[in-house]
Amino acid sequence: MANPQLSTAGQVILGLLALEGPKTSYELHELIDQSVGNFWNFPRSQVYAAPRKLAELGLVDEEQEEDGRRRRHFTITDAGREALMSWLNSPGGRPELRDGGLLRLFFADLNDDAEVKRLADEQVELHKARLNDYEHLVKIGRTEAFDGATIALRAGLHYERSQVAFWGEVSDAYTNGKSKRGARKDAVSAR
Repeated sequence: MANPQLSTAGQVILGLLALEGPKTSYELHELIDQSVGNFWNFPRSQVYAAPRKLAELGLVDEEQEEDGRRRRHFTITDAGREALMSWLNSPGGRPELRDGGLLRLFFADLNDDAEVKRLADEQVELHKARLNDYEHLVKIGRTEAFDGATIALRAGLHYERSQVAFWGEVSDAYTNGKSKRGARKDAVSAR
C-alpha cells in the first residue's frame, strides 16, 4: 500500500532520485520542469520542501556540502525505494483533469460569443505551442534514456493534438454567432 504521508511531489522526487541518482533540490526542480512538469505541475515551494520531509521520514539521505554554497544533496534510501515501489504498484485512481480554459468554457453561457471565441483561439495557440515543444523533444531524442518517458511523451503529443482540434471546433462554433446556446443564454441573461 502507498505511504499516506507522501505527497505527489514526494513520490515524484523519489522516482527521479531512483532514476537519476543524487540531486540537490534545485536539480530536482530542473528535472521536474524538463520531464513530469509537462503534465503534472508542482509549485516550486513543494519541490524544495519535499526532499527534507522525505529525509525526516528516512526515505532519502541528505548530505550538506562542507564548503562553498553548502548545497544539500539527496539520495534515495532502501526504505525510499520500497515506498516508491509501493506507490508505483498501487491502483492509479481516477484521472484528474484541471484545465482553466475548460473551466471558463463551462460558463460560456454567461459571456459573449466573441469572448468565448477569443478564449478558444487563445487555447488553440497555447496547445499548439506545447505540441511544438513535445515535437521538438521527439526530434532531439531527449527522452530515449528511459522508455517510460517516451511513452508519456507520446501521450502528451496525442493530448495536445486533440486539444488543438477541440478548441478549433469551439472557435468555429463561436465564429459569427454560430453557437447553439441561444435560449439558454437568453434565460441566463434574464436572471
